[in-house]
Amino acid sequence: MSTPLVQLTFAQQSFDDPMSAAMGHAMEYEKLSLKANAAHNITLQCVLPDGANESDVISLSATQPSARGAQYFTEKTLSNADLESGTVNLTLSNITQSQCFVVQMMLHGKNTTLKESQQLDVYIKAFEQGYIPAQIKTEPTKSQGVRSYFASMSSTFLSLF
Repeated sequence: MSTPLVQLTFAQQSFDDPMSAAMGHAMEYEKLSLKANAAHNITLQCVLPDGANESDVISLSATQPSARGAQYFTEKTLSNADLESGTVNLTLSNITQSQCFVVQMMLHGKNTTLKESQQLDVYIKAFEQGYIPAQIKTEPTKSQGVRSYFASMSSTFLSLF
């Protein structure tokens, strides 16, 4: 992969550590900026918290600040291999436009209980003009045309009587 992974974590900044407090202060004024690759995807590496268990679900969503629903969403059920590595890569696909989003990372346990969550503002930049889904043109088949012709003919014939 040509671009380095951006790493997200559920851990809050510690204000006891002067370096961590300075980084937290800097983050208030700087937005994270992500650029989509040529496949119109953005991959984020998520650090799992200590409370993560096998079969928990980690999800990542990107929502416009004024919207209700997420424009980009992905989720993954955690396996034992994920827990051993301590990280999971989540990919937001089909990035269509460049703008600011609110990104939420959530960890759900059994019965979809929320175990951890993290939210941050991110500027997402689409690759070139952004992802454009292929439009499929559908044309009515001849059998439908023939059926409609016979249906109109039969209704005309019945209207004569």
